Amino acid sequence: ELISELLGSDEAVRQWFGAGMLENVTLALGLTDIDEPWARTLSGD
Repeated sequence: ELISELLGSDEAVRQWFGAGMLENVTLALGLTDIDEPWARTLSGD
């Protein structure tokens, strides 16, 4: 409820949680250490 209040919409909440999950996956897979365009895209570089 707090996140929903802060972000203001269901779509913003989904994007926020989705970005957090993507960050967890990229770190777990070590994608930040891969110097390839697709890895940089996923890790936000």
